[in-house]
Amino acid sequence: MSRPLTLLALVWAPFLSIFVFASQGDTSALHIASHLLALALLIPASLLTWRMRPEAPGRASRWILTILSASVPVAALGHVGELAVAVLRLAEDGWVNLDTADIWEHGPHVTIASVTIPAMMLSMLLTVALAALSLLGRRSRPGTVEPSHPTI
Repeated sequence: MSRPLTLLALVWAPFLSIFVFASQGDTSALHIASHLLALALLIPASLLTWRMRPEAPGRASRWILTILSASVPVAALGHVGELAVAVLRLAEDGWVNLDTADIWEHGPHVTIASVTIPAMMLSMLLTVALAALSLLGRRSRPGTVEPSHPTI
């Protein structure tokens, strides 16, 4: 059960961190930092997904992990692309940390985000489903319930 929960945390943390970064403003430094954090979490999530897939306990888990083995790396690659655009923007601004709210209106960042965001959302939903399946699988297997009283 710990691996599905670890995967869930690695995939959900980049999304949840958006609120922390957004509350501080929309500057180049914050934008770049959010993509670096996302990559630091999504790359291990991709590796974990690939490691979990061959040893999935059931068909549903295998299907979920197969889809995740594509959606998580796509999300990571999207963050790489968005990071590149954010760094280029910082360079265009003379390496001065300026407001970058307009990056969401047009240009390559919007195009890349239109792939990154659905990949992230799909990955988030599937990690919840995988964790739920793992929990249900543990509860339904005989012998996994600890006795409430000591045995002699």
